[in-house]
Amino acid sequence: MEKSIDFKIISIDEVIKIFKEEEGIELTNEEAEQISVFLSMLLKITVKCFLEDNII
Repeated sequence: MEKSIDFKIISIDEVIKIFKEEEGIELTNEEAEQISVFLSMLLKITVKCFLEDNII
């Protein structure tokens, strides 16, 4: 059974703000976009694997 899950994609501005506040690192928009895309992909893979492992 395939389940549809919606993800809230973290915005580029949020990524820039988090890195600046937490790490003191200033990111470009391109860098922040790459991080956002990577985190989204990682989340989707993690949730998919979790759901596949826990289906009875």
